[in-house]
Amino acid sequence: MADHDHTIDTGKGTFSLEDLGPLMPGMAEIMPLVGSRIWKCYYAGKAHNRQLAAFQLKEAVNLMEKGAFLRPKYVDNMHKFIEEEVADVKKAIDNEDWDGFEPAFAAMVDAANAYHDVYDKSYLRWKVPDAPPPDLDMTPRG
Repeated sequence: MADHDHTIDTGKGTFSLEDLGPLMPGMAEIMPLVGSRIWKCYYAGKAHNRQLAAFQLKEAVNLMEKGAFLRPKYVDNMHKFIEEEVADVKKAIDNEDWDGFEPAFAAMVDAANAYHDVYDKSYLRWKVPDAPPPDLDMTPRG
């Protein structure tokens, strides 16, 4: 037992630091956010919008890293995925290699789904939605 207690005050109530862990999001909460960013990255890349595609991919990686930090059993494979498949997509975006973007993106999706198998979640199969997200203009800017 610690010499002192840490209390977190939300302004609406309090809880102990020990209670914080279960409140942190798990992969079931984080991965739909990743999927949304990856969806936007894909359609931005198809529109040759380097800035938007790079931004969405960076934000997806930030979420993946948060998930790996919060759920350490995924850290090694998540980092491998980011350093390999995601890096190939990032390289295509950075170089505006739009011919290489689609195959790199498809390989990234295939690898993500293969990791679902590794963790006995073969029923999870992510796919690119059939239409671009309605909330963003994919037109390249400046």
